[in-house]
Amino acid sequence: MDIKRPLWIVLFALSWIPVGMLFVANVAHVPDVYPQDFSIYNQDWNGLSTFREDIEGMGYTPVAIQSSMSVATRYEGNAVIVITGPVRDFTTDAIFVIFNHLMNGGSVIIADDFGTANSSFALLNSLISGQLAQSSPIQVQGILSYTGGVLLDLNSYDKSPKLPVITDFRPGLDGGALTQGVSSLHLNWATAINPRSALGLAGVAWTSDRSWCDRNITDPNPYPDDGEWNGSLPVVGALDLSIFGVGGSRGGRIVAISDPSIFTNDMIDRGDNRQFARNVINWATHGELNQTILFCEDLLATPWYAPEFFYGMYLSRVIWLSTLPYIYALYPFVTVVGIRKYLPDMKKPEVKAVSEVFLRRGQTYFSERMTYYRTEGNYARVIKMLYRKLRRDLKTKHLWAEYDPQKVWDLMKDRDPALKRSDFFKTISRIEKISANPSMKIRENEMMDLFFFMRNIQNKLIDTKM
Repeated sequence: MDIKRPLWIVLFALSWIPVGMLFVANVAHVPDVYPQDFSIYNQDWNGLSTFREDIEGMGYTPVAIQSSMSVATRYEGNAVIVITGPVRDFTTDAIFVIFNHLMNGGSVIIADDFGTANSSFALLNSLISGQLAQSSPIQVQGILSYTGGVLLDLNSYDKSPKLPVITDFRPGLDGGALTQGVSSLHLNWATAINPRSALGLAGVAWTSDRSWCDRNITDPNPYPDDGEWNGSLPVVGALDLSIFGVGGSRGGRIVAISDPSIFTNDMIDRGDNRQFARNVINWATHGELNQTILFCEDLLATPWYAPEFFYGMYLSRVIWLSTLPYIYALYPFVTVVGIRKYLPDMKKPEVKAVSEVFLRRGQTYFSERMTYYRTEGNYARVIKMLYRKLRRDLKTKHLWAEYDPQKVWDLMKDRDPALKRSDFFKTISRIEKISANPSMKIRENEMMDLFFFMRNIQNKLIDTKM
């Protein structure tokens, strides 16, 4: 049975369904409704439509990403990625997109309230920490993490301690640009930034010393318990990576905020929230009006029956298939069957050294290699690079002349009693096998498992005080 014709019909129908839905919606005059929290087109109290209008009034162009964060690669650093209230974990590909964006001089604004992004930022923390370690002796617990829990402040609040009012502003790496003309920030069920992270140490807005992050939000009589963060805590942090020599003369900028609600239609006119929002955009863009503001709405809680979810799902597959290494070749394949003789030679040119080709002016060798590996989809080289850094850090930390997995096990068996000897050496053997053959093809999930294995060793034997 010839299945070519039915297959072409199915592919054609699937390709045009999103366009057909938009056409039908327009003909039927279906009203555009964006009910999800923090959407720049949501005009209700929980939307960011006022913030979007302010950005447009400032001369910038705001854009909503409904499909995939890979869209940001097309701007080559001339854009600001804005992540507000994420409810979905970032994909590994999205992490590499953010990393590459920062290395190209782009900026990222992330506003999270309950630490949803903590697990997603684990890999990004490792990548950027590797950059900062080359130029800064400061030891931090990653670039960004949130404390979790609900922030209460007994000394400064509006109606309830769960609605803190921030009045303690300190000049940081932003030079005071974020808090210029700001005397108070009104928060709504916020959290705090980990004060031991890089963005926490670079905090520019702090709570009073009678505040804490309560994890039991249903307690009618909240009180700081053991293990809960308390004291003066940062709620806004800013990093300019160019200060550390990362990403050239105009390195990427990161702004972390522990409450996305300050940008909502309900909160933006309280205190000086609107002025702060304007300052954040101007600082992140370096005041360059040609930069696009990319709101990552693909990470919001979009219901499955919403048109933007359906359209974004299709569009994300298109972008994913057309940008990922090797996979992109499958996307146009169905259109070229039968005309192979007209195709160019797909043999890749031999690259003698990554640095000879990709080490551009203003970039570090580490960042260029990570960009190259991400582009090639070679996760084995990522493992090799991380393992080599782990061995170097272990020798430096413990004053070893040579690296020996047995020495690592002798330390880890006491630091991590749940770790089994057989599992440890089996995983180390696998890592060394991959490192010895970086052209090996491994799956993304295996790379993540090995990454968290090495990150556990990093936390137990290197980042902790001996």
